[in-house]
Parts: sequence; structure tokens; C-alpha cells
Amino acid sequence: MKTYFPYIFVLLSVVVLFSCENKMEPPRIDLNAENIPEQESWNSTVSFSDSGNVKAVLRAGHISAFKKKGYTLIDSGAKVDFYNKGVNVSTLTSKRGKVLEPSRNIEIYDSVVVVNQEGSILKTEKLYWDNKTQKVSTDVYVKIKTPKEEVEGIGFLSDQNLKNYTIYKVTGTFNQ
Repeated sequence: MKTYFPYIFVLLSVVVLFSCENKMEPPRIDLNAENIPEQESWNSTVSFSDSGNVKAVLRAGHISAFKKKGYTLIDSGAKVDFYNKGVNVSTLTSKRGKVLEPSRNIEIYDSVVVVNQEGSILKTEKLYWDNKTQKVSTDVYVKIKTPKEEVEGIGFLSDQNLKNYTIYKVTGTFNQ
């Protein structure tokens, strides 16, 4: 048994040395720079304007800007107030979204609700706002409830005030 002791001691020493060597290295993390935002902010407010006139104000729980990719992600709740000549004409809420650069178009998705100043309510799972045309649209299920009607369908196009809209593949109840 005494003849094996030096071999066992050398073997254990080698194992201990090699196991300690890996612990001395800093951890290797494979971070893809494209997936890291250039800027982040929490509980933020962003204004969209044209010629000094505020068109929309976005409030979000978390914003991540990916300038190289050309978009900004919005999560942890989003609220957009739309304005016409300084008057709030509608409010949009959702859980998540994306602002596309440089157009400033907005994609909102996940529990989207829009309420206009007349009390009309739109509900859908995704909605697009075109900054240039000031129009909102979707290609998925949408439901609109107004004081006079309830309309459902697949696909939708409207002004941001929800006053002049078109719903495609319509079903609904209309009161006279």
C-alpha cells in the first residue's frame, strides 16, 4: 500500500491544480452586441411633433433604443396620447410596442385599447400608427364600441381620432 501512496498523491495534486486553473479565468459570456441596446430608460416620456406642434406623447415603463437596428422597443406598459391642434383626441394603451426610425411610426401590440374623446373604444392585439398620414391600422381582429354601435372584424383603418374608420370582414350589432 505504501508504494501506491506517491502515485495517488501526484494524481490528486494534478486534479486539484487543473480544477483551480479554470476558476482563475474570468467567466466567458457570449454577448452579441446587436442584442444590447445603445440606450435604455425607465418610466419615460417621449414627444412626437411636427413643425413645433405636438402630435403624440408616449409614456412607457421601459424603453430600449437599438439605433443600429433602426428601432426602439417599448415594454412594461405603454400609453400614447394623440393630439390635434393641442387637444387630446385619443389615448392608446398597450403592454408592448416598437418605434421605427426615422419614420417615427409606432407598432403597438399585446392588449391594445384606444379611447377617443367621444368615448369610442377600440380593442385589438396589434395596431400600427403611421406618423406621416396620422392613420392607425391593423390586419388582425378588432372590436369597436361606440355610443351607437358595436362592430367587429378582421382588419381596420382609421384616422387617429377613430371618427372615420373602415373595418374589413365586418360582423356586429347596429342600433338605429
